[in-house]
Amino acid sequence: MDRVAVSVVIPAYNEARRLPRSLPLLVAALRKVPGSEVIVVDDGSLDGTAAIAAGLLRGLPGSRVIRLPWNSGKGAAIRVGVAAATGEAIVFMDADLASDVTDLPVLLAALEHAEVALGSRRIGPGADRTRTRQLGSWAFNQIARSITDLDIADTQCGFKAFRKAEAKVLFSLSRATGFGFDVEVLSLARSLGYRIVEVPVRWTEEPGGTFRIIRHTPAMLADLVRARRHVHRAGQPSPARPVEPLGDLAVYRSRRDESAGASRSREGAAPPPDAQAGGAVVVRQVGPGLG
Repeated sequence: MDRVAVSVVIPAYNEARRLPRSLPLLVAALRKVPGSEVIVVDDGSLDGTAAIAAGLLRGLPGSRVIRLPWNSGKGAAIRVGVAAATGEAIVFMDADLASDVTDLPVLLAALEHAEVALGSRRIGPGADRTRTRQLGSWAFNQIARSITDLDIADTQCGFKAFRKAEAKVLFSLSRATGFGFDVEVLSLARSLGYRIVEVPVRWTEEPGGTFRIIRHTPAMLADLVRARRHVHRAGQPSPARPVEPLGDLAVYRSRRDESAGASRSREGAAPPPDAQAGGAVVVRQVGPGLG
């Protein structure tokens, strides 16, 4: 079997209207990444999401749809997708592709220096803190930081990448099923001493999402409390591990003509970010003891 470099997991609940726009963009982008697969996890949808996703993925060999028998929550859907993934890097993205898929190579490149790479809407020169949903996410992030001691600017961005082995460990240990699962996974990563970096990504608020602040925030707060208890039972956080050569703040500077050179000698490494598309990208290291 050919080696899979990247697995992209997409949790989807009643996304029949948005997938025909977003999935073709993702499939087109991944055709430029040799050895990639997409796993759509239909979280008990009632609108034909699974059938539509299967049709749209026919153009990407090895990709597939997993259908859960009932709605189990975003965290549960991603956990199933990660368990099925075979890529050396495992990424999850929201079904609406609110995060720009062209930033995927930058996120993958960050895994050269860390076990976990987080897309962030709140670092870098283009950070946007004005939109309603982002304000709600910012408030939740502040609460998460106070409860869990996570020094992460954006815990809730639905665009995260992991090295394969670490992803399998983290999601096998996680228990949260709803929208608060990110904080639990990141708290577990911190407690295990994994290196975490945040990478600025472009993000556009898309209409039609299933998240509702009033409906889901209480459950997310409950997830925070459970995450703290879960991590504390697993043990105290490990000491911070330095990320070389990033340090606390660094700049990735990659050009298209270097993509096949010695700078990517490790087999299966992600391609460098497109200098024409993104230019220099600030990457922020996070870990115990920062902040």
